[in-house]
Amino acid sequence: MKAAVIGAGLAGSVAARELRLGGVDPVLFDKGRGPGGRLSSRRAETPAGTLRFDHGAQFVTARTASFHAFLSSAVEAGAAQLWDARLVSIDRGGNAHPLRQAERFVGAPGMNAIVKHAQAGLNVQLQRRAVKMKGGAGDWTIHFEDGATEGPFHRVCLTLPPEQLIDFLARSDGDFAEIITEANRAVVEPCWTVMAVLDAPFDPEFDGAKIYGGAIRWMARMGSRPGGSSAEAVVIQASPDWSAAFLEESPDAVARQLCEEAYVRFAMPLPKWSGAHRWRYAMVTEPAGTPCAVAEDATVGVAGDWRLGGKAEAAWTSGEALGEALSQS
Repeated sequence: MKAAVIGAGLAGSVAARELRLGGVDPVLFDKGRGPGGRLSSRRAETPAGTLRFDHGAQFVTARTASFHAFLSSAVEAGAAQLWDARLVSIDRGGNAHPLRQAERFVGAPGMNAIVKHAQAGLNVQLQRRAVKMKGGAGDWTIHFEDGATEGPFHRVCLTLPPEQLIDFLARSDGDFAEIITEANRAVVEPCWTVMAVLDAPFDPEFDGAKIYGGAIRWMARMGSRPGGSSAEAVVIQASPDWSAAFLEESPDAVARQLCEEAYVRFAMPLPKWSGAHRWRYAMVTEPAGTPCAVAEDATVGVAGDWRLGGKAEAAWTSGEALGEALSQS
């Protein structure tokens, strides 16, 4: 049996692993240039040289035995490390409170190394944007934006954000009304992320901060992360409300506004280089509520963090459940 997995983030990667364990031969397809989804890393040419920014998820934590075992194996393989950092929550009055103690894992050298570890031994095809599937139960052909096709596949795993999933299923053969209804109910909010290299030393007395009030929701010093560069570099992530309000703003304008707020709030030096990335589907605020969904024909299913919540572990749990379900159907 062969399976197509659309989306090479954490959910898709673990779904493919479970399919392989169940005797199914999976192929992962992703529109991006690299794997990772929101665990991606960005390399940028800056005045301080080529730097790596973790511009999506900043760290991952684990409560389930399955995800903790996987992260432990990533540490053993050198694909992840624990981040021992000064992490705080800053309230609207500017008061800082330490975040609760927890094991916080970061990828090594970047967050996408965690996803690459999950994909070890799998067939991953990047820069391939799937737009629809044609056929029927157990006989699916995947159609791509460039006109190419792949298949037939006995199983299809879809790990797309809700809006992209709805569009994909609406173009496809088959009846997926119930899955589309669930995807329509889920709410996933956007996030603008700014990456900046500063022109002077900067220590705001934290390495990472969850911030309330104003445009900025998270800020972290990249040099504080294991293996981080000696360059003074930061990642700034905007709040969901601010990101939604300025969703169509230019990246340059977003970088300028968020760096100015960081200057006002934390006396952050001006950047000598900056860039911005818009995550249209970043933060799950209203999940579907179940780990995964499988169509009536038992050959197509959907997974992703939007099923359970916004954390990386939700993506893992969802993909794991879908892979198990489709390999046993």
